[in-house]
Parts: sequence; C-alpha cells; structure tokens
Amino acid sequence: MKNMNDIRQMLCEEIDSLREKKTTPASVNAIVNATGKILSTIKLELEYAKLAGKEPVNDFIQLTDKVQLQNGERSPKSKS
Repeated sequence: MKNMNDIRQMLCEEIDSLREKKTTPASVNAIVNATGKILSTIKLELEYAKLAGKEPVNDFIQLTDKVQLQNGERSPKSKS
C-alpha cells in the first residue's frame, strides 16, 4: 500500500473475497482494524501539522494541489 487509493482497492477486494467466501470475517476484521490504525496515524500527522502551523507532508495522501495552513484551515496555495 502506497497511498489511499491502494487502501480503498484492498478493502474492496477483501469485501468481495468475503462475499465470495474466499476469506473469513475474522481475517477481514483484522485487515480493517490494521487499516484503521494506519489512518489514525495519518490523522495524527495532519493534526500535528495544523497545530504546528506547518504544511502537511504526507505522501500517503496524494493531494491534487499543495495546501497550506492559514488560521487553522487548509486552502489552495497560489500558483506564483
């Protein structure tokens, strides 16, 4: 998993596998639990950047535009 799209795809594949009875609910639950922990660490990184007044740096979340923090909110950077 290199980014959020990979996580989404993997989770959808796991749901399909469960529906097709190729995996067990316990296995899917373990994957969902681990995914939740990964996402929690990403959320923590973003919250830290916000509180520190820094631009979030996280390659896992592929933002289409760079963002900057202004007054605690993200807004598009001007392209100059």
